Amino acid sequence: MLDQPELASAVQGGVPLVSRPFAALGEAAGLSEEQVIAALQTWRDDGVLREISAVLEGQAFGWESALVAGAVPSERLEAVAAVVSAHPNVTHNYERNHPFNLWFTLAVPPSMGLQRTLGILEQEADAGPFLPLPRTRTFKISVRMDPKTRANRSHGHARKGAIAAVDTSPRSQTLFRLLQTPLPFVPRPFAALADPAGISEAELIAFAEQHQGGAMRRYAATFHHRKLGVKGNVMSAWDVAPERIEEIGTALADLPEVSHCYAREVDAAFPFSIYAMIHGPDPESCAQIAAAAADRLGTSAPAMLQSTREFKKCRLRYFLPELDRWWSDREHRIET
Repeated sequence: MLDQPELASAVQGGVPLVSRPFAALGEAAGLSEEQVIAALQTWRDDGVLREISAVLEGQAFGWESALVAGAVPSERLEAVAAVVSAHPNVTHNYERNHPFNLWFTLAVPPSMGLQRTLGILEQEADAGPFLPLPRTRTFKISVRMDPKTRANRSHGHARKGAIAAVDTSPRSQTLFRLLQTPLPFVPRPFAALADPAGISEAELIAFAEQHQGGAMRRYAATFHHRKLGVKGNVMSAWDVAPERIEEIGTALADLPEVSHCYAREVDAAFPFSIYAMIHGPDPESCAQIAAAAADRLGTSAPAMLQSTREFKKCRLRYFLPELDRWWSDREHRIET
């Protein structure tokens, strides 16, 4: 259990875009700047806190992304997962308790292409076909793990409107890369990020403010949820008729235990249209939440795909040099 649960909740909600953000967090929580920094450092050193950084929206850059499923023989699962995880822009890669046992998220720029990239991964892993399930509607993206209740306690819906395209000039790419870099735990962390790049603290903060709520979804902390005692982590997949997708998706997004809720393209091999991540103290509590929701909404119970192994989990980062290197080593393998 964290010794400052209110601070843990606050940094997941958002870190102030000011010169001394830890002082601002401390003032709101009744702590000194030094106490906030010490708590964050301890959580990071203990493996509880992943990082504080920007969460960016690929739609603003024209990138393609999808949740991808694979049915892999159990004896080859680790080897295939290692090939998939080696891609710089695979951010989540799990084994789940289903015949489709490998699930990962992938995002790529249009110059590389989602299908072309999956073709390369299938070839390298000697696996597949991998099944991409792109989003058609985002109902909710809101993670706020509560160390007191050992559950997700997030509220609010995702915006419906499209995200405007933004400038991706070399200068902007540099600034976005800085915002994606984990925030250092020093009194003026944005200056510590900006100065080595020859950029002023003021410019970096102004750039973040400019894109807040657009290309930058939020600037916040992520925790290792299992270290907080949130051991239930189940992806529920709902078979919903097209005319009820908006209704069911909105209702599931209303549940505080749901952190992510999307509508996705339906495939004959996996005919589910809504996906909701449910978190709780244990898998049983997640199953109870899903069953109660299905009963209340008058729909069939969802498939419950529990994560049994985590191969990779990190924040999605854009404009990485290592992604360019990965692609240049492989692009000749797939015909344009």
